[in-house]
Amino acid sequence: MSNPYTGAVASALRKAELLLQAGVGDAPTRAAIQDAVVLELWRAYRAFLAELAYQLQLGVEPESARALADRASAMGKTCAEAAELCGLGADDDSWLAQLQVTWVQLWSFSSESGQRKAGGAVDLIPARNLSAPQSRVLDFATLDEWRRALAELVRRQRAHSEEW
Repeated sequence: MSNPYTGAVASALRKAELLLQAGVGDAPTRAAIQDAVVLELWRAYRAFLAELAYQLQLGVEPESARALADRASAMGKTCAEAAELCGLGADDDSWLAQLQVTWVQLWSFSSESGQRKAGGAVDLIPARNLSAPQSRVLDFATLDEWRRALAELVRRQRAHSEEW
């Protein structure tokens, strides 16, 4: 049984690698490339979650490792890979937790220009959640470290799955 998500994982990891190799240009170009690398890494991660769910015949494309683990458990199955991913995601110092924070911040729009309150008034004092984890300053070395870590995790977990 061929897994339709395996190719998506490999494709996204390869795109991230190619983007990192092309990481030249002025500051805006480098920032755009870094954002694109984060996107591809996130696509690879989500496709890998879907790959695991497909192997377990869960019938879903999970949003997170926790959702994967919960769905597997609800169907009476275990997924050691999801448990490992949950552990990595919960460790604020791990590459996966940092990738998750960076992904969320990439899609969170700045409140510096003011936020609309009820009634249309503009709040000129930006609200910032100080308890939310902050992402590392992005650079190509960090992104390549995350790419290598994800590729290694995928390789290792696939090898482990084949043993069973």
